[in-house]
Amino acid sequence: MVEAVAFLDALRWAHGKRFSKLEVLTDCVVLVQALRSMEHADVFVKLVIRDILDLVQEFDYVAITNVPRNVVRIAHNLAKSVMH
Repeated sequence: MVEAVAFLDALRWAHGKRFSKLEVLTDCVVLVQALRSMEHADVFVKLVIRDILDLVQEFDYVAITNVPRNVVRIAHNLAKSVMH
């Protein structure tokens, strides 16, 4: 799942910049669900989610919230343009 890899990359960047608190907004329900329970995730996603959960421990606070696409439209369009 592209969103999980992007989230892991963002966490690594924020950790490198010594951020201690993060709030992430995403329109990806599957990512939020996988972070809560990996029960139905495929093997690759489980590996990425495990890395995310390990890295999250390095922060004082991390929140990830599912929001409607219109809230993150600019970021979504930017990510989409990079993929093409």
